[in-house]
Amino acid sequence: MSVFGRVLFIGLALALAGTAVWAQQVGHQVRSNQVVINSRNHWQNWESAPGTLTISPDGEVRARRIEKNTNAVFDIVDYLRFNPPASLGSKDAAEIVLADAVKGGSNVADVVNLLDGDITTYWQPDPPSADRNLASQWWFVIDLGRVVFAKELVVRFVEEGMGDPFLLFEVLISDGLKPARLQNSENPAFKTVLRTLSKNKSQRVFTVDLTNQEPTVQAAAVRFVQILVTDTDGLLGTEVSADEYEVLSAETRGAIQHFKRQPDGREVPVDQDLYDILDEERRGGIRYFRRELPRLAELEVWNEGDELTAGILDRGGVISTNAKQPLALTKFVDGDLATFNRIFYGVSTAVADPELELVFDLGSFYWIDAFRMIYNNSLFPNYRMDFSDGSLAPDGSIQWTTRAELSPRPIVRVEGADFGPIKARYGRFQWTLNAIGARTADISELQFYGEGFQPEVSLRSDLIRLGGSRNLLSIEWDADTPPGTQVLIQTRTGNELGEILHYFKKDGTPVTESEYNKLLSLFKGDIVAEQVPGSDWSSWSASYEEPTGSPITSPSPREFLTVQATLLSEAPELSPTLRSVRLNFANPVAQRLLGEIGPFAVDELGVQRQFSLYVRPEFDRRDPGFDELLLLAPPNMELSLVSLYGGQVADFDGEASPSELTAVEIIPTGRDSLHVRFDAIQPNGPTEVLRLDFETALFVTGAVLQAALRNSSADGGTWQRIDPGEALTQVVGNTTTIISTVEHNALLTDVAVLPEVFSPNGDGINDRTVFAFNVVRVGDDSPVAAEIYDLGAHQIRHLAQKRPFSTGPYAIEWDGRDDSGRLVPPGLYLVQLSVDTDIEGAQVKNTHVLRTVSVAY
Repeated sequence: MSVFGRVLFIGLALALAGTAVWAQQVGHQVRSNQVVINSRNHWQNWESAPGTLTISPDGEVRARRIEKNTNAVFDIVDYLRFNPPASLGSKDAAEIVLADAVKGGSNVADVVNLLDGDITTYWQPDPPSADRNLASQWWFVIDLGRVVFAKELVVRFVEEGMGDPFLLFEVLISDGLKPARLQNSENPAFKTVLRTLSKNKSQRVFTVDLTNQEPTVQAAAVRFVQILVTDTDGLLGTEVSADEYEVLSAETRGAIQHFKRQPDGREVPVDQDLYDILDEERRGGIRYFRRELPRLAELEVWNEGDELTAGILDRGGVISTNAKQPLALTKFVDGDLATFNRIFYGVSTAVADPELELVFDLGSFYWIDAFRMIYNNSLFPNYRMDFSDGSLAPDGSIQWTTRAELSPRPIVRVEGADFGPIKARYGRFQWTLNAIGARTADISELQFYGEGFQPEVSLRSDLIRLGGSRNLLSIEWDADTPPGTQVLIQTRTGNELGEILHYFKKDGTPVTESEYNKLLSLFKGDIVAEQVPGSDWSSWSASYEEPTGSPITSPSPREFLTVQATLLSEAPELSPTLRSVRLNFANPVAQRLLGEIGPFAVDELGVQRQFSLYVRPEFDRRDPGFDELLLLAPPNMELSLVSLYGGQVADFDGEASPSELTAVEIIPTGRDSLHVRFDAIQPNGPTEVLRLDFETALFVTGAVLQAALRNSSADGGTWQRIDPGEALTQVVGNTTTIISTVEHNALLTDVAVLPEVFSPNGDGINDRTVFAFNVVRVGDDSPVAAEIYDLGAHQIRHLAQKRPFSTGPYAIEWDGRDDSGRLVPPGLYLVQLSVDTDIEGAQVKNTHVLRTVSVAY
């Protein structure tokens, strides 16, 4: 159902007067200390692009497998819902059923049995009326919901003993277009592809080859299939013995024929009244018949395969164009050949433009290996079909791979191309607008096909309410990941909820807010509120690495969270399988823990010095507080305790002094960590800030320290992460990272070009150069770049890296090529190394460094 309305961000869920609550299904289970997702019902209530996942009854989630050579009758309803035909009027797409695809002259309700894949169900027409032509009664038409490229039709009658095949019949197909001379006709033009000429009593499977209908694609464009029954044996279906006749039901008993014996020995049929008065020697035989039971079990339409452009809008995809002429873009994917776009490829006044395009964002990723296109009239003389997975070129544009390029050719109605599979979410149809006078091509349909498991599919949980602020500990998942596949798990957290209001008419039809406000009160229906993540939510975390248990990195403690899973595959025949996700949490020791280290910068490396970790808790009165602290450093650093202090905020302003905590116990741990226990610090106590003094030496340009607190006697003693932030205004840094400022507060240090002269000639010797340097004092994810210029100051290459944390060593390679992939000429070049960070108010320099590098062959 479409979402209409406006978002209101609120701290808590509000119940609005006159507003109903959106009925959200539950895609998870919250236990006392764990969130569990492990059932089919859970996964079905996660959000994903429609038609991109399969969920087994046991709750196993896999990417959908796209198939070739599929039976088009099995997904008729899906396609009817994508593009409901005009014949269904205003019927809501969700209410469309298989019966809406059927028309017929007899027993229409049972025609759907032909489309269920079950040979034991069937369509049997009602007994015909004698005063009407049989074919005008015994017929049906099936709408496939869209035009397909059918290669074969199969007509299957019930097995022997269950009924009879049709005595004489015809099979007809239609692409949905009206007869050329009867454009106002309500019915499309049909073409006969099978007509039985001899009476059939035994053949139960008929196969119709359609590959010669459109030779360019070896298929027929089919939207409708019709079957006409032209003859029947009626009461003379099958001859049986008198005994067999007696046991037949009244509905299946056929005729009884009486015969008179002629003098020459021949027998001729007579009425029973005449037969009864004949002399014994003139009486011939009596023949008994079972009524004909014309029963068709299955109709199969084997087509090119699963078509990918249909449903593009339902998956959140879009169709766009840079053409200046107006185009009805959905007509390219509506499955209806009667709708088309007349596109100019030639005009009288314009300058040639080689880059006009239609771009199809499919809304999901596929392995694409074919396209098909149907013209309504004239065709394009030249065009190119490109595909992309969304990867970006250095200039920020999408990188495209050409898979088909067509030049002038004989006029055809249908065309396409097959090619090697390519992972793609985007398809681009590109043509040239030439100044050759008015020229147009009429495109009705453009279809993409592929095969294999979708290479990338994401699904997202519903809103998970933790029942209050919770300390998020770890996340684990159960999945099968064959080589070449991955399952990525991410989280988002927050404390605020937003609200989307959905507006409905009295009959349940969704409308926009402005449309709702214009309605008379008599026609106004419910306003339904749906709760969604609010404004304070974090972005998605980095993907977690360890399925057996990864620490949660999203902000914590928090009241609400969502989980996202992404299934990845590098080959069409592979897919990971996700079974369950479990997220562990505990009651927090405090609502928030902020910490920072001072000083956070050193001017010498390898020198032992004292640092202080400041921690400021924010308590709720019910929080248990904490009595243990753990500080972790990188493996190349040794930590030693100096002292531990506690006090009010004012005690740390330099004029007063905090109190040194007594009874501090050092718990043995590794050299790169400190673990101390002390008397519990609790809400409403005398301690507002905790200061841990320790000594260590920094040997690299930067080191990230991690700290956590816990209550050893509460909730299993689980650790709660201390988040970097402003614990005290007097401390400069707001970080738990220690960096070096060895080169006069420079952000770029130890810059080197290795080697300064290189020869990218492919001989394996000095084919590349490396721009090596360190980035220090940057506490965010500022991007780092190497920009290469020739001596004319023209930029020829832009190389960039962006990390979750910018500080650290870098080694950016250059292979001697420009942004277009061409080797540069020999000579001297300039390289500018830079870090793009906010330095306002900071006394730093060397955000840009210039060096030279020589290319020689």
